[in-house]
Amino acid sequence: MTKISKETLKKLANEGFFNDWKSIEQVTRRLSQKGFSIIGKKIGLLAQLLTYLCQEDILERDEDKKGNWKYRKLKNG
Repeated sequence: MTKISKETLKKLANEGFFNDWKSIEQVTRRLSQKGFSIIGKKIGLLAQLLTYLCQEDILERDEDKKGNWKYRKLKNG
């Protein structure tokens, strides 16, 4: 069974998925379409992996007024 990894998310970024802002829910839905089951603690893991990609200058994030994070690919990422 394949696990969710930074490489999985990098692939989505390279495919253009993160060209527009995406919420955790949208990322979860897309990964679900690819066969990943993301429930419970795995949502926290997903958020952590997305944060790592922000630290590696692949994605950027922004917090909305409700405190939810959105992610998109950096223009130079």
